[in-house]
This record gives sequence, structure tokens and C-alpha cells, in this order.
Amino acid sequence: MNISRGDFGEYGPRISGRDAVTFTFAVKPAAEKISIILFDKSTFKQLHLIELSKDYSVGAVYSVLVSGINPDEICYLIKEDRKVYVDPYATAVVGRDKWADVAAREKHQFKVYSGISRIDKDWKDTKVQIAPTDMVLYKLHLRGFTAGFNMSEAKIGTYKGLTSKLSYLKKLGVTSIELMPLYDFEELFLETKAVISPKGRITEALEYTGKINYWGFGLANYFAPKASYFGGANNVCESMRNLVSTLHANGFEAIMEFSFATEVSSELYIECLKYYVKYFHIDGFHIVGCNAPIERIAAEPFLADTKIFYEFIPEEILCQESGKKHLFIYNDSFMNVTRQIQNHMNGSMVQFANHMRRQNGSYGFVNYMANVNGFSLWDSYSYGEKHNQENGEDNRDGTNNNYSFNYGIEGKTTNKIINSNRFREMRNAFTALFMSQSVPLIVAADEMAATHEGNNNPYCQDNKIGYTMFAKNKSKNTLQKFVMELIAFRKHHKCLRGETPFYMNDYKHLGLPDMSFHGSEPWMMSIGEEQKALGVLYNGAYANEKEDVFVCYNFHYDSVDMALPLLAPGKRWRLCFNTAEFDDKSDFSPKPIHDQQSINVPGNSISVLVGIKPEKK
Repeated sequence: MNISRGDFGEYGPRISGRDAVTFTFAVKPAAEKISIILFDKSTFKQLHLIELSKDYSVGAVYSVLVSGINPDEICYLIKEDRKVYVDPYATAVVGRDKWADVAAREKHQFKVYSGISRIDKDWKDTKVQIAPTDMVLYKLHLRGFTAGFNMSEAKIGTYKGLTSKLSYLKKLGVTSIELMPLYDFEELFLETKAVISPKGRITEALEYTGKINYWGFGLANYFAPKASYFGGANNVCESMRNLVSTLHANGFEAIMEFSFATEVSSELYIECLKYYVKYFHIDGFHIVGCNAPIERIAAEPFLADTKIFYEFIPEEILCQESGKKHLFIYNDSFMNVTRQIQNHMNGSMVQFANHMRRQNGSYGFVNYMANVNGFSLWDSYSYGEKHNQENGEDNRDGTNNNYSFNYGIEGKTTNKIINSNRFREMRNAFTALFMSQSVPLIVAADEMAATHEGNNNPYCQDNKIGYTMFAKNKSKNTLQKFVMELIAFRKHHKCLRGETPFYMNDYKHLGLPDMSFHGSEPWMMSIGEEQKALGVLYNGAYANEKEDVFVCYNFHYDSVDMALPLLAPGKRWRLCFNTAEFDDKSDFSPKPIHDQQSINVPGNSISVLVGIKPEKK
């Protein structure tokens, strides 16, 4: 084995030739003794301790080329004075090949090691480019999604389980898949305990608490794809590339969710995102947390074509955006405003109308009616309070601002009227979502009315409470069909999802405004706070389409007669569906209506109509 000064290129291990690896890493400026410890990957037996002098450093960065070793057979740790740790830039993690394998992990005191992947190897991929206006986001947890389909044990929690269901997502109409943490996180909640030997010597040891970090949030090995998801540490690079290339080959975008710990540096943030774009062709990132260096991320040239989703982006950053739209505001605003008016919790029709047309020519928004850090969509209409006792925190965790309503009974019930009302509200939620102008997102299995049994923070529930269960019955199948048709309707009507804001006037002189509001009388000039019903007209001509779309929202308890705007000569209004009246025999085909001046919309429901020229018989 020989060592020489490295190239100080990228952080982390990089294979050079057949039998050499360059290790580049940073240490604390005050550190004095720096070493790399090499281990046998199969036995974890220490092979070499490589002590590094200042000759191998520039400032606090060390880079060393170690030759005469087999990169596939070793793993390593970094030693900084007395501290021994996993390289934060390691491209694999060794010792966590199987999900929550407590018995095997205990044998090795829960230790893990830095692994080395062949990330410079060429691979084939298909470039996918999906315009923001065409996107339908679908958020899933790889383990929970595969377990929810009752797959074989061999496929649960693996990328192959996900790829086996891509045809389902394609049929549903999904274009972009948001994947909850795929990087290698510690799924076992561990604590450090003091251990006293018979001779009185005190040492520290890790101990499993019995709790699972199911979501994967918190400090993690961000540059290493999760070994248990991708067939073990030896296969993580190739397997993750297989996942991404399979997604791309099927026309899907791959969006990774990252939850960086607060102690993570801005530099690691940037380098990590660039790493996944460069080596794994990731199309976008949803960054969770309030400490992201969003100004640097937005300005990073390497990420100019990468979609960035973040909860809050300052106006001064958004104002500087130009060219390809790649920044998206992703938060609960649309969900909260819509739930408030839907569940009769002092909601504002003004706010709802404004959120329905949230859009900007330079940046975008993501709308959703449920997300993982809150009630599932079904639970939003089944529980008035959170039920997080199983998390072991005395129900203190999870948000209390749910704007949810149980419609008569808390939780599961066999009452047909209550369940019918809940499914109606599910259809209302999905309709509002897919009629909104921004990028729509749904969480896995919400289209099948999945429940987390009232737990609105199932971060540690590695079981049916946390999984997204795809249980079937007649009502759930009908809901799934409804969502599928709704997505298809959105795709067929570009007038709903323009790339730029609606001007609310006929600036192109096409006969009708691009978008307009209506009530019991047509052509409303303003919306009053007391209103709970609103008609929204979309002029198809502004999207070079022949059909106009009219959406009637009625959030009153009672039915309301709403005015139908006058169409261009030769056009007639046709009713596609009403959310209160949709059942297993319904579809979205335009149905003739006799009255062309008004329509009666049942209470707590939404009607969608199209203005078309009837075919001559």
C-alpha cells in the first residue's frame, strides 16, 4: 500500500484506476492528529491506520491518494484526534444493509462505516423535461408505498418494489414522483448509555430505544443512497441509477426530498444537491426545514435547470428569477385556506379564490390538500383531533392546526351517511386541487382514502399506521376512478393551468376574459367575505382550446342557483360532474342540460361544466 498527496477535487472517496482511492475531507481547524482507518468490509477487521501529516492538507482540508487497495473490499472511518466518525461525504454506508436489523446491528455495537461507490462509472439514462404546467406530483415513502400494496417481503422497502408499480402511477396520470429520504439515514433511534465494567471503568455504548425513525428525517449520510432500499452497500450506486433511469424511461421526473439537520453547513447543502444532479440525474429537490441557504441554492449555476421546492423563498430572490422556471414555493397555505372554507371554519372565499389562481411567470407554487406532516386526506374528514399516542410523546407532537372535521363520529364508522359525506368532501378536495392553477401534489394512497388512524405525525410508525395502505372497496375504487378522470380533465384543459398569472380581463380580445368570477348573477366585480359560493369561468381560447370551463364552488350547507355566463354563439353548457352526485356509474362525459342560464349546485359540492359546440347530427 502506498500513499501520496491527493488532488483536492471533490469531497468524499473517489476511485482512481483499479486499486487506488482518493480520500478528500475537511476537519476542524484546531484538530491536530488526523488519520484514516481502513477496515475489511466483510469482517470489519481493522486493516490499516493511515496517519496524515500537514503535507496532505490545504488549510483544514486533507486529500490523500491510497493505492494498492481494492475499493470493493474495504470501508473506512476518519479519526480526528480522539473522535472517530463516518465520512459525511461517503458515497455508501456499510453496516446497515437490512432495514431495522436490530440483532445484527447489536453484534457490532450499532456501528456503521464509510463506503466507497463507483460513482464515476458511465451509465445510460433518458432525459425527461416536464413543464411546470404539465406536472402532477405524487409523494411517497419508498417503504410505506411498497408495504401498502402488500408486496412480497423481498420487494417491500426496495426500489424494485416501486418500479413494479410505475404502470399504476402512469395510469393515474402522475408525471413527477417526490421520494421521501432515499439517502442513508439511521432508522433505529439510538441513545448513548454509560456502561460500568466489573472493574469500575465507565464507557459509553449505543442502545436501541425500541423506536423507528421511519421517515428518515434528521442527521444522516446524505451522499449515500440508503443501502436497505438499494440492495446493500455494494449496490447502492448502480441500483439508485437503475431506479432513476427506469423512472425517466417511463416519463417520470425524480424529485428527492431532503431534510438536512440544523448542524449541516451551507457548503454541504450545495455540494450534496450538485452531487445528486451530477451523478444520479435527479430532476428536483424538495428541501424541508427552515435553515436552507436558499439564496445560494437559487443562484447556483449548476442547479439552474433543477427544480427547487421550498417552504418560503424571500421576495428579493424571486424577483431576480428569469429564464426557465425552477423555484417553487411549497407550503400548507392552499390546504389550510381550502380546508377552512370546506369544513365551515370561518374560511374566506376571497383567500380561496386567490389561492386558486396562484401563479407567477418566473416562479411557481405547489398546492396540496394533505401532506405527510399532518392528517392524510381521509383523516382530514374523519378526525376532529389528532391521535398520536402511539408515538410515545403523550400526544404532544404533531400540529394542532388541522382544520379538520369528523362529520359526526370520531374515526372509523360504518354509518353510511357519514362515510358518504366524507367521500363527497374527498371529491371536493381533489376537485379544488386539480382546478387550481399551480402544480398539484397528492400523497400516496390518498386517492384510495388511506388512513393513518388519526395520527397526524407518523414519523416513527413503521407499520400500518404509517404505511400508505391501498385497501380496496367499492367506495375507494370509485374515488380512485374519480381522481384518475380528474387528472385527465386537467391535462385536457390547459386553460386551467396557465404558465403566467390570469389578468381577469379580455386583453387579447377573444370574446371573454381569460378568467372571471360569477355568482347568483354573472360577472361579479368583487367577492364578499360573506360569500361561500363562487363560479369561475376559464376561457379556453386563451389556451388555443375550443372548450371553455366553468367551475361552481358551493360551500354553503344548502343548494345554490348559480348563473351560467353567456357563451359565444353556437356554444352550449354541458355538465361533466357534480361531486355530491358522483358514484361508481358516473363519468366525466359532458351531459346536456336544459337550462343554459343557471344551474342548481347542491350544498357542500362542486359542479364542473364545459362550454362546447355540439356536434351536428
